[in-house]
Amino acid sequence: MKRLMILILFSTMIFAAGDGSFRFVVVGDRTGGCVAGVFPEIIDEVKLFAPDFVMCVGDLIHGYTGDTMSLHAQWDTLIGMVEQLSCPFYYVAGNHDIINEVDRAIYETRTGVKRYYSFDYANSHFIILDNTMTYWTPPQEMDEEQVQWLENDFQKNKDAENIFVFYHIPTYLYALQSDTTEPLMELFDEYGVSIVFTGHHHQYSYYNRNAVEYINVGSSGGGMGSRDYGRGHFFHYLFVTVKGSENNIAVVRKDNVFMRNLLTASDLRVIDRVDEEAVEIAPFMVRDGERSVTHDISATIHNFGPDSIVQPVIWDYDPARYTISPAGMSVEIASDAAKRYSFSVTVDDGSQIFPIPHFAFLYPFAYGKLCTSYTYLPIKRLKKVMKVKSAPVIDGKLESVWQKAVPIAHYGGYGWQPDPLDDRTEVYLCHDADNLYIAARCFESDFSQLTADATEHDGATYSDDNLWFFFDTNMDQQTYYQAIINSNGVVFDRLCSLIDGESTKDLSWTGPWEAKAGREEDAWILEIRIPRKELAPYSEEQWGFNFRRLQTRVNDAAYWSLPFFHDPTMFGLIEFQ
Repeated sequence: MKRLMILILFSTMIFAAGDGSFRFVVVGDRTGGCVAGVFPEIIDEVKLFAPDFVMCVGDLIHGYTGDTMSLHAQWDTLIGMVEQLSCPFYYVAGNHDIINEVDRAIYETRTGVKRYYSFDYANSHFIILDNTMTYWTPPQEMDEEQVQWLENDFQKNKDAENIFVFYHIPTYLYALQSDTTEPLMELFDEYGVSIVFTGHHHQYSYYNRNAVEYINVGSSGGGMGSRDYGRGHFFHYLFVTVKGSENNIAVVRKDNVFMRNLLTASDLRVIDRVDEEAVEIAPFMVRDGERSVTHDISATIHNFGPDSIVQPVIWDYDPARYTISPAGMSVEIASDAAKRYSFSVTVDDGSQIFPIPHFAFLYPFAYGKLCTSYTYLPIKRLKKVMKVKSAPVIDGKLESVWQKAVPIAHYGGYGWQPDPLDDRTEVYLCHDADNLYIAARCFESDFSQLTADATEHDGATYSDDNLWFFFDTNMDQQTYYQAIINSNGVVFDRLCSLIDGESTKDLSWTGPWEAKAGREEDAWILEIRIPRKELAPYSEEQWGFNFRRLQTRVNDAAYWSLPFFHDPTMFGLIEFQ
């Protein structure tokens, strides 16, 4: 089979070379957890195909820094790689490349193109758009000026034999997941776009709607959630040949060529269902500080695939933190059936739970197609809040009252892994009859890179070094409060509701927080007083609670309880003594 795939590729190249057609390569994201060495190797491989030009789908540099010298150095590195090509390279902006106007100016200077533009090649018209966003906020609507430009460009070039569109974030996938459409898709239908190329997700997928093909190019060097080919997680690029109104696309991995419908958007929806519904485990509570506590767990596994599941279950956990029994088992479930499996989990120390254990097995989600089902133990953290007789003074200084509280100092990272931050974080909690008090000592080894740009209430503190809090005060798992407080004590807050699985957020709401920031030699300090009666109705015993620390210079966050979502059903708990 491998030999046949390679012959298909080279026969395509021969077909493209002498009959007036043209060919181009599309590379995927280079950054976003960049894996060193992969992108240069792909550039070397692309050179062997001698394409007429190379396209990309954005995320070429790491970005996410206010240090312009660092940004220019990153562009120097990237451009040095691209200059190895003997053909033109056309740039597309990704969210790592552009997050503000300074980045946009540098991007346009270094690439020599505007953030959106178009060009013609042979019988085809190419359109490059910019729908970049910041990592910490939802995707933004494309600006009206750009949409108007796009409509004008379509009008001028509607007679082109082929129209190819490139942009970074695959918003059509979000519309597909919610069974809706989006304005861009309607425009693509109206003007007969041939193919839309996107990136961002580091996962290959293909979708065809009203004769418009949508291809999400996966990683050409960016990090991936797994190396599971069944999920579209593999380093690759596209080889495209165009002859008249016909095009051929090969999905190229090292020494392999795949059909474009290798993994369809429908497959992705089934895989999403596998992730969300295949394994049911009731969440269980782990108290900070408890030692050697055993939890009896039941997992119900549903097989809604077309084939029976007969697979071993592989556990991955730290034996210094957990004991799991039985350590090995197999899953045997007929199609359209479910079975319950039982095991026990002993937690050595409830204050030291990361990395979270998970188990995996192969799941037949479609005929002849397997993906790996990963299930992380749904651990909810619980922290007891000390009651004090003498309230702390909210002045940005950690006085003696805080020394009596045991801090939260153990956190997880994205993917249920250990804390990814360079520096330690200590968060203290205490309460009296009227107030909840929170103090944080956020160690920082390089204050010169601390970001604290927001200076007014409801400013963009989410882009600064910050602490981000959730509170479900009445434990209804529907209404909750959000506060994002930067290292200068500036607050961004919202009143939120979860209704039918959708989170709504009221930015006009202002919370009762009293927050003060301070500095120590090697840490920034935050103290907060929260009058409980002003977050009524509230429980006297427990609140849903979660928080994280964002450290901008490492572009990562540390989380108290995972998963960290706008979903109060997933919050941890604080319990008032």
